[in-house]
Amino acid sequence: MSPLLTGLAPVFILIAIGYAARAGKLATPEAFGAVNRFGYFVLYPAFLFTLTSGADFASRGAGPFLIGILGGVLFAVALGLATRVFFKSDGPAFTSVFQGSLRWNGFVLLAAALPLYGQEGLDLIGIAFGPLVLTMNVVCVMVLARWGSSRADSWRAVLDQIIANPLILSCAAGIAVNLAGFHDFGPLSHALDLLGDAAMPVAVICVGAGLDFGALRTSGVRVAFASAFKLLLMPAILFTGVTLAGAGPLEAAVAAGLGATPTAAAGYTLAREMGGDAQLVAAIITATTILSFITMPLVIGLTLP
Repeated sequence: MSPLLTGLAPVFILIAIGYAARAGKLATPEAFGAVNRFGYFVLYPAFLFTLTSGADFASRGAGPFLIGILGGVLFAVALGLATRVFFKSDGPAFTSVFQGSLRWNGFVLLAAALPLYGQEGLDLIGIAFGPLVLTMNVVCVMVLARWGSSRADSWRAVLDQIIANPLILSCAAGIAVNLAGFHDFGPLSHALDLLGDAAMPVAVICVGAGLDFGALRTSGVRVAFASAFKLLLMPAILFTGVTLAGAGPLEAAVAAGLGATPTAAAGYTLAREMGGDAQLVAAIITATTILSFITMPLVIGLTLP
């Protein structure tokens, strides 16, 4: 088996295990929903804080890499907002297509990073994780607050939604602690490490458990658009952004790999809590996850130096 497939196969196996566990009724959808919610509010924030607080933002090549990848994301956000013209009468559907087109499931690539990119590539993903998750979640919360069915009636209400988001808070706290030079909190650091270690397999298994093939029967055009944007356009945008910023081939390859990941399952949780079209998000997550079995190896294989 090629190194590329060797790196990605365990991730796809975990996704399949999650789907098989739910389909085989080892646990109910409600139980998996509770696990995913626990991950969203406890495991993933612990992981993000630990990863972000320990990231080496001063390492060689980190500056151009971050500038390029954040510039690419902001360009993609502008494109995503431009699609609003096609959803003038359905704000919740727009928020779901927006989330489905731009949110990325970094856990899928992180789990395969070492055999694919080596330690340097793994470190680059660690550098990108916090700023990207922070930026994307702030943008998605603002979009949902503006166009979701539970529309916020003031900027103060939007700010309240932002500061209540556990992923935003954990990333912001991790970056602040990192810049302040604090890295060791004694037993608390060890506890956060243990929680963070559980986050990755739980997140990937929950992706499989959350696959909803029934949701694919509706909104085919919207699902196809979001899937093409996420799996084909996003890798190209991030690869180009990092290359134009002057980063090296490995940095550009990692950026493309991040862009090629399927839509994050956290988008479904956010849609349910803030009035998005949750069924449409579920369909996009399902489609991008299944299609990524094909597109991720292609994108990574084409961009690896």
